[in-house]
Amino acid sequence: MAKTTATADTPLALDDATTGEILARLRRVEGQVRAVQRMIDQRRDCHAIAQQMAAAKAALERATIQLMTSSMAQCLQPGKDGAVNQTELNRLTDTFVKILG
Repeated sequence: MAKTTATADTPLALDDATTGEILARLRRVEGQVRAVQRMIDQRRDCHAIAQQMAAAKAALERATIQLMTSSMAQCLQPGKDGAVNQTELNRLTDTFVKILG
């Protein structure tokens, strides 16, 4: 049986533990962004706000990398035919390069 060619609608193939970890990271990012919004609304110190924004950005980047590496690991698993889905692996690699570049 041949592997299906990947499309933009390829479902996310992550285990429940990884999905939970990524969602937990995103909830923390959401909390950080809300805190930044409050700080701006309260006219807090620019440096403190910038520091919190940088922390939120770094946390979002870590969640993105976790998503991408987990997805890439999934793509490296051979299918029933023993082959790796090269099309999806190429898409993930291209996305990773765009994110890092």
